[in-house]
Amino acid sequence: MTDSHPSLLSVTVRVTRIRSANRKGCIAFGHRVDMESGLNDRSTAIVIAVPSSTAPSPMVEVGGIYEVYGESSVVHREHSGYKVSEIQVDAQDIRLVRPSGSQLIQWLADNAPGVGEVKATKLWDACQEELYDVLDCSNHEAISKILPSESVRAGLFAAWLENGDAKTLRFVQDKGIPLDLARKAIKFHKGNTISALQDDPYRLLSFCGSWGEVDGIARERFSVRLDDPRRLRAAMEEALYRTAEKGNTCATISDLHQTVSRLLAPHPAPTAALAKALLQGTASGQFIVRDTASGDVMLHAPGAYIMERSCAEFILSLLREPDVQQPLFPTDVARVIADFEKSEREHLGLGVFALNDAQRIAVKTSFTNRFSIITGGAGVGKTTVLKALYKALDTLGRPRFQMALSGRAAARMTEATQEAAMTIAGFLRSVTEDDMGESPVVVIDEASMLDVVTFYKLTQKLPAGTHLVLVGDPFLLPPIGAGLVFHVLCQLAAIPVTRLTEVKRQAKGSEIPVAASAIREGKWPAFSSLESAEVVFLPCAEAEIISETIRLYEMDKDNSQILAATRSNPYAGVEPINRLCHMRYVAGARPLEAINEDSGVLKQTGFCEGDLLIYTANDWNRNLQNGRLGRLLTVFDEAIKINIGTEEKPLWRSALARADFEGAQHYLFDSDVDLIQHAYAITVHKSQGSQFRRVIIPVMKSKVLDRTFIYTALTRAQVQVIFIGDVEAVKEAVALLPRAFSRKVGLKAMLEEALQTLARAA
Repeated sequence: MTDSHPSLLSVTVRVTRIRSANRKGCIAFGHRVDMESGLNDRSTAIVIAVPSSTAPSPMVEVGGIYEVYGESSVVHREHSGYKVSEIQVDAQDIRLVRPSGSQLIQWLADNAPGVGEVKATKLWDACQEELYDVLDCSNHEAISKILPSESVRAGLFAAWLENGDAKTLRFVQDKGIPLDLARKAIKFHKGNTISALQDDPYRLLSFCGSWGEVDGIARERFSVRLDDPRRLRAAMEEALYRTAEKGNTCATISDLHQTVSRLLAPHPAPTAALAKALLQGTASGQFIVRDTASGDVMLHAPGAYIMERSCAEFILSLLREPDVQQPLFPTDVARVIADFEKSEREHLGLGVFALNDAQRIAVKTSFTNRFSIITGGAGVGKTTVLKALYKALDTLGRPRFQMALSGRAAARMTEATQEAAMTIAGFLRSVTEDDMGESPVVVIDEASMLDVVTFYKLTQKLPAGTHLVLVGDPFLLPPIGAGLVFHVLCQLAAIPVTRLTEVKRQAKGSEIPVAASAIREGKWPAFSSLESAEVVFLPCAEAEIISETIRLYEMDKDNSQILAATRSNPYAGVEPINRLCHMRYVAGARPLEAINEDSGVLKQTGFCEGDLLIYTANDWNRNLQNGRLGRLLTVFDEAIKINIGTEEKPLWRSALARADFEGAQHYLFDSDVDLIQHAYAITVHKSQGSQFRRVIIPVMKSKVLDRTFIYTALTRAQVQVIFIGDVEAVKEAVALLPRAFSRKVGLKAMLEEALQTLARAA
């Protein structure tokens, strides 16, 4: 409720938060201060609306003290039962009284022992710009009232003498460089920060600065012209970065033209500027230009080019070089397969068990080649092939490492093969050269998720004698990061690829693999409109999707999983479905509460006994991986002490609750609260590598809805799959090629050119 009598007000305000800032101006929050006494009046919040005509938004900074004049009104709000009043001021004039000192305050809070942000702010308020001189001269007396401890002052001055740089901190503050950017730039460039940014202020883009923010600083604070070569090259680099966000590792000039033109505005001739930037960038090595077979010119950022080139060279070395360690006695693969089939019959208690022809070929191919691929849809027996392959590889006596990109996929791999598996990140971090030896065997499952950065890191770590097997399905969701490794390799004739097609997961005669096969080929499958059928599509208006999804879910909750495309879509997203399910099923149950670290009081977590959960991190010590699904079983009346260490070295933690994650019970600690989410619905990305008896998929038109999404979601089901929502959007998605297949990457051309050269030489 707003008072009806606005009045003119002049007030001195310390800005504590910027709610929004754009070219039209900014809205800032703060509180009244008394400059004479130094007192802060936090009893009433002050909201200042500052139009760009009054002051450019970069001028208003958190921590700064401003004299504000304008029309004011008092607004009364009620929030969570509390009545709050705030003064709103439409600024007609705003004048900086004291600069924020935010860079120096943050430096002191980060680097000086015993000096937190509160004391650092008091130091700045007391000394202002003279604080730099106080620190340079180690003037104890000037700050003794704020820091009475001599040892704290001594530590502060010692830290400043070792790492402080008054000139640099003044520089970044005078240039209006935001605190987060300034901290990253100083950490990287150290004493060279000033010269580095004066040489090229667009270096701030490397520290996650937005183009609008950095371009504004460069033009307004460093006087960079619209046609400055540094600006032109930076716009090209930014355009390449943006295309990488879409999964590409390179781009044609025409791909970049529209983006560069938009970035260079208000440059009067962006096309000419683009040509100039291209010449300058290639001459300086900032970009790499490659001619393609189709006659297009492809532009690469040097980092992406080097990574793809290194990946190509590694693969070629595996294809063309013989095995570095020949076994003393050759392995009879056929005999190994026969022994494996016999042991599986006995283990499973089956009268008949045998690999099919494609599986036998896969075992032999991956055993005899140093680089190979095993591919096929869900449930075709890829894991069975690996188990048989491992029996053959055991005869070589070489170290073996099986891994996957995600923790959940690695855990599934361990469960399926009964051998230890790890994430690729874990392998890169913890496995040494001695562990690998000269010729390790490396098997990567769910390889369709491999992006170029991850694969490049692997190629840099693996020795020349590596025996590498990639396992996956190129029709599943593509990697989140840039590049396309597995998909490209599956298309090359020179790569030993075995394709498995006989589905074993579903029962004989199941319609799910038939529908999956149709979708892989871009054909519309035989969906049924009967809710009891195996493969179902129920057209539905978007406003009714969630309610219909819940209705279907409640028919068989214990055996169903809802899979969605995005998290926040209000009509078909994970979050609104989870909120509704939580309120519908467990909202009256005992809530899970945690301790607020700041206040020490209990806070609501949003979870209750009975909630379905998904864990979102990897904790290998507890066998909890990102993607593990579970249920919150019991919330304790009071936190109980649990020893997670040993008897000799106990480590006591306070457990809040107990949860079941896929058959294993775990205590939940304070630190777990931020690592769990509701899981009545999960994204299809999170489901990759898992199977559920019954899957319900709400769908509507979105950026992520393509053929790979439909295929991945459908193949998570073992018994029944139900799509509900926009049938025309799904038809369009199935008919079009997967977006991943249209990614522009250099790896395929690099390999094809090299393989052709090898063939001609042979």
